[in-house]
Amino acid sequence: MLSIENLSVLIHRADRQVAALTDVTFAVRPGEVVGLVGESGGGKSMVARAVVGLLPTGAQATGQVRFGDADVLRMDPAALAAHRGRGAAICFQNPRGALSPTRTVGRQLSDRLVTHQEMSPRRAREAARELFEAVGIRSPQRRLDAYPHELSGGMAQRVMISLATGCAPGLLIADEPTTGLDVTLTREILRQFRHAADVDGRSVLLISHDLASIAEICDRVVVLYAGTVVEAGPAGQIFAEPAHPYTRALLRSVPDVGGRPVVATPGAMPLLQRAPRHCPFAARCAHADDTCTTRRPPATPMAGRRTDEWSLACFHPQSGPVAPAVEPAERSTASPTPAPVAGDAAVPGPAVLEIDDVHVVYRSRFGSGGHHALRGVSLRLAPGETLGVVGESGCGKSTLAKLIMGLVAPTSGTVSVAGQSLVRQPGRPTPRGRALRRLRTRAQFVFQDPIGSLSPRRRVGDSIAEPLRAAGLSAAQRQARVAAVLDRMELDRSILRRYPHELSGGQAQRVGIARALVGEPDLIVFDEPTSALDVTVQAQILAVIADVTADTDRASVFISHDLATVRGFADRVAVLYLGRVVEEGPVDVVFDSPRHPYTRALLASAARLGGEPTSGAAAVELVRELEEGDAATGCALAARCPFVTDTCRSQPQHLQPYGASRAACWRIPELDALIGKQAATP
Repeated sequence: MLSIENLSVLIHRADRQVAALTDVTFAVRPGEVVGLVGESGGGKSMVARAVVGLLPTGAQATGQVRFGDADVLRMDPAALAAHRGRGAAICFQNPRGALSPTRTVGRQLSDRLVTHQEMSPRRAREAARELFEAVGIRSPQRRLDAYPHELSGGMAQRVMISLATGCAPGLLIADEPTTGLDVTLTREILRQFRHAADVDGRSVLLISHDLASIAEICDRVVVLYAGTVVEAGPAGQIFAEPAHPYTRALLRSVPDVGGRPVVATPGAMPLLQRAPRHCPFAARCAHADDTCTTRRPPATPMAGRRTDEWSLACFHPQSGPVAPAVEPAERSTASPTPAPVAGDAAVPGPAVLEIDDVHVVYRSRFGSGGHHALRGVSLRLAPGETLGVVGESGCGKSTLAKLIMGLVAPTSGTVSVAGQSLVRQPGRPTPRGRALRRLRTRAQFVFQDPIGSLSPRRRVGDSIAEPLRAAGLSAAQRQARVAAVLDRMELDRSILRRYPHELSGGQAQRVGIARALVGEPDLIVFDEPTSALDVTVQAQILAVIADVTADTDRASVFISHDLATVRGFADRVAVLYLGRVVEEGPVDVVFDSPRHPYTRALLASAARLGGEPTSGAAAVELVRELEEGDAATGCALAARCPFVTDTCRSQPQHLQPYGASRAACWRIPELDALIGKQAATP
């Protein structure tokens, strides 16, 4: 279907040139899913752009990109227009940036069906509804008339998949299709690509830094580093026994939901101005010698392996499975301080964060009603404790973060940080003026988008020092604090005069953490701080966060859809579903012995490189829900739970103790038996 031979791309700019790709060679067969992996800047997206003829201005491409009998690099405009859509279609990483903001998503999909499938407008709209339903969009008929800004990230990504598959392409390219999505959405979307290959016979080129997902659904994998292919072959065998040191380093950088330690790879990928003359990974490789620094290893078949499709570009191939460089430390299920359970007012000692029976309702601007984002949430966090918050998109994680930071007022209930409230609450004094500004420094936020969270018009030094100015510190005090926090983040002082666009993703996130730490807060809220980073940079940032959360005088809240990162350093975990806490307890207990059906389903959806079971508890497969249900009465999970009864639908479920954790499900004692009975039923 697709054959790329010796593809090289050199991009000319006014002040420099960049060797984006060098002699890239691989193929994708019909009905096959091929994964393209590597760090940011390795050339993955450039390969995708070359396949659909969308190379950037100033790019000079050599080699061949053969699709069928034609070379995409030599197609005229008319042939390219026919190729894009019917030949190859691309699903972009940022769905909202790829969708037109002025037209409904149904109209955008219908127009493509009319153009590429030659359908009538009426038939195209019906086919669009069917495509929306096929990718699991809730209330598909209603969503046809929605605009992109009215959809969640998961919904928008599903729309992008519908736009790509609706053209009936021979090759489907997915560029980071699951970045920022929760585990259940990730699993469903990856199933769509596997289905396209197995049932529709399409070729799929899947670009991702999520190695666990790549290992789960791909037939073969191609590893890129600095624009060169360093290893390529069967996905299962490469991930089991990788031969290239870079592939092994990538695998060590992947967090694991089972608690395996993350090992960060030092250094960074080079930005090449010309085709490399030696191994580009030599500067970061522990096995490099003089040969590696003087010659570039050619891609050669792996000798002695079980397949002749396994190629490697390395003078020092490795063998055997990847073992972690650091053995996992024995970690107690207890927190540094006695781990209080949610809403337990009897636990002694001061609390950094107290949330008591909080409800948050976003009222409609056009009349009665509204969206109930949080329902009866109670949490207590002591100094030195880290609370992980997990759940699907739309479960209330971001609302909880805003609530803690005082950006959203509770409709009912109380919230206090270090004993004081940041917003007006019944029966409590509200600080104002300087007192409010000082209080706001007690809780700090680390954002998901590190560069977007920094002002593009201010230098890094000004952004880091901003909380100190708000607190009224002198210039000398600000300078000393900023210098100390830069040293802790291992950032050079020269970075203070840079602007955000001059930072890499890892540098920008370190700056974001430095800005949160500089005011010496009592509480730091991390909101998806690593979801936009590739695996090697993510491993480095996770090491920084682990160091920060180890401070015994500060509490942390870590919000993430990535269960593996939460497992790495959280003491306790709270599982949210539709604004309710459905399970809460020590992270090792909840992950190893989940009680609630929803927690079991989340852990079962988390991809793992080894493929072994995520936990000792039997997994639960939730029912697919295409219509949005009312969670106001009964159990919030009733519409999706395979074990639902009339009692579940009519009676609200409250957290009850089950061993060291608590869960909100009355059927927990019989759940394993129910799962076993369901599995035995043909």
